[in-house]
Amino acid sequence: MAGSTPPTRPRPLWLAQAGRLTGLSPMVAGGVLGFVLLLILLAWATQAPILPLVDRLAPVSVTIIDHVRHGQPFYAAAIDTLRENEQPLRPALIAVPLPALPVALAALPPALGDGLLVLLGLGVVIAWARRWRPLLDQPIAWGLALILAVAGLYPLVAWPMSVVPESWAALLIALSLVLRRPQAMPTAIALGLAAMILTPVALLHALVMLILAWQARARQEVIGWIIAIALFLLVLAAHAHALNAAVTAIDPAMGDILSILSPGTLIAAIASAGAVGFLPLWLVLPLGVLAALGWVHWRQPVTRRAGVTLAAYALAAALTGGAGFLLMLSPLLFLGLVFAPDALRDLFGAVRARRRITVKRVVR
Repeated sequence: MAGSTPPTRPRPLWLAQAGRLTGLSPMVAGGVLGFVLLLILLAWATQAPILPLVDRLAPVSVTIIDHVRHGQPFYAAAIDTLRENEQPLRPALIAVPLPALPVALAALPPALGDGLLVLLGLGVVIAWARRWRPLLDQPIAWGLALILAVAGLYPLVAWPMSVVPESWAALLIALSLVLRRPQAMPTAIALGLAAMILTPVALLHALVMLILAWQARARQEVIGWIIAIALFLLVLAAHAHALNAAVTAIDPAMGDILSILSPGTLIAAIASAGAVGFLPLWLVLPLGVLAALGWVHWRQPVTRRAGVTLAAYALAAALTGGAGFLLMLSPLLFLGLVFAPDALRDLFGAVRARRRITVKRVVR
């Protein structure tokens, strides 16, 4: 008697549990592999020279803090610096940075400010390591995850990126995402609020968390994020009031908000903010695509929120080319590479899978 039995599912390669891409049908798995290959080819085909994020963000931040440290009021220092560097000043809410970080760092010794950011970075690595450690069976996988996590921090935690508000906000968001649990929800919201006070770019993270909390019907979390966003809007209103008389109509304005980035340029710009950027570009581009695949495969509640947040910032960066949006992706994106081998193995295994035909001879 003939029958068919499904193929046995192979044991995960590095993971202690199956991922989201495990068990797909051959057609769906082939479609995913084809899409990944298409993205890699597009990234190679659209790569172009980029200005590293450190060169886009650090000079203005360094100059502002230097002026404030020498006694100039923040808003005068910020506006003078932007004018000296021929940077746009309108709309002022976006063009002029918020004063919290520059004023705080100007009051501290430079070494102390850098040290605090290093401690924050270590906290991010330790918190994420506690999440990935139970999932990784192989020591080599755990070591690779640690290397990638540290690579996402450098040179964010080193001067001159250590004075850029978006560097601090990116690490605060990464910590907020990993610490978000029912019993630690206020901590995650407080970290998200702190990131927003440093830069308006962090508002996107808060909005994503608010939407996900609303979908999960987590009433207390929804209220918490609404309060955090309301407090940030008050800070933004005070910022706007201070800028009202300082920025005039004759100051240069930003150009078109839309500045669509190609896949190759997007990945290269993200990598330029981390140690992965020191690798050859032809290697960085496929690694970026595979890292995104790894995030899709990593099955944990924290990765759903982190993945949606990364996707939101990637979309915003691809549409606007904003350096702040790009920097938000740097600490965590390439961590997904640890989970890419299992994802590829499961996808290729599904494509090759065939239902086994078994024949049983019955003797009467």
